[in-house]
Amino acid sequence: MQRDSTPVEARSGVVSGRVILVLVSSFVGAIIALGLVWAFLLPH
Repeated sequence: MQRDSTPVEARSGVVSGRVILVLVSSFVGAIIALGLVWAFLLPH
């Protein structure tokens, strides 16, 4: 039997999902930035 989540619990789930999304996107952006720096600045 599944209990209904209160609006506060639902909102906290949305917020935590958004925080995870921001963390993942910033992580991916950092990897892309490091790749670009490596590609352009390091001598080949």
